[in-house]
Parts: sequence; C-alpha cells; structure tokens
Amino acid sequence: MKLFVARHGETDGNRNALACGVFESDLTDLGREQAKTLAERLKQDQEKNQITAIYVSPLKRARDTASYIEKALNLTACIDNRLKEINFGTFEGQYWKTDEFIRIYKNPFVKFPQGESLCEVAHRAYSIIEELKQTGKSNENILFVCHGVLTAMLCTYFKSFSMEELFKLEITNCQLLEFDL
Repeated sequence: MKLFVARHGETDGNRNALACGVFESDLTDLGREQAKTLAERLKQDQEKNQITAIYVSPLKRARDTASYIEKALNLTACIDNRLKEINFGTFEGQYWKTDEFIRIYKNPFVKFPQGESLCEVAHRAYSIIEELKQTGKSNENILFVCHGVLTAMLCTYFKSFSMEELFKLEITNCQLLEFDL
C-alpha cells in the first residue's frame, strides 16, 4: 500500500506571504497550471501508481487542485476534515514573516492564539494514516491533496526530524510525495 501526498497549487495567499491555514485563498493562474500539470503527470503514471482513492482537504484551494486530478484519474475525491491546514488563529490572512508568528510556529506545543499547535495538526495527520492502514487493502494506493504544514506533519509519521530539520523542510505547491504504508 502506498500513500501519495500532494500540496495544492499556488494561491494568492502564498504569493503574498499570508498565513493561509483555514483562511480561504484562491488558486492563482500559476496554481491552476501547477494543478493541471500534476494531474497530467498522475494520469501518465497511473499504470505504475495505481491510485484507487483520493482524499482531499475541505478547503477550496485543495478541492480546486483535486478537481483536475479527479478528472485525470476518473476518481471522485472524498473530503476529510483531518486534511485541513493548521488553523493559524488570529494570524489567519495576515503577513506571516513576523517574529511573533515564527516564535509560535517553532514551538510545536504552543497554539496559535485562537488556533492550533503543530502537535494538534500532527495528531490529525497521524489519525488518518492509522485509519487507512487498519481499513485499507494492501494493494490500494491512496492520494491525499492537502496543504504545506499538514504535509510536513505527515512526513514526520514516516521519518524522524529534528526541530531544525523540520523547520527547513519545504513543501512546494503541487509537490508530490510518496510513502510506503
């Protein structure tokens, strides 16, 4: 059983360095092109990848990205709230390159005011993986379409990271990762 994970395409928020956790931000023209390119790549590799199910975050940017993949693979994505991005609380929609934002972000047990901590996001990420491992068939391969921080937390399920390594981990728009379950 394999798990493929893709981050959504570029958004206005990404382009403007805004904290877009649960804050909705539309795909840019580049983001739509990234999504189309990813979908085409997945279609071309479907014989090898054998993806049988797609799970997607309920946030619009992930659903919009997944819509291209659904058409390419002739599959219907299942929305799963556990794949939502971190809730940045009072920082939602704000410029994120501030000392206060980074201080909270680099402390995984600290919640963003009115939001979540990285540990809470990791808990969500781990729970969906554990569920799929228990209920999935060994010959099924699954694709998640989600977000940058959530994807980083998914990565920590499969590999140990120091705090320094974790914060250097960059998940780019429409990057595709592959893990053995």
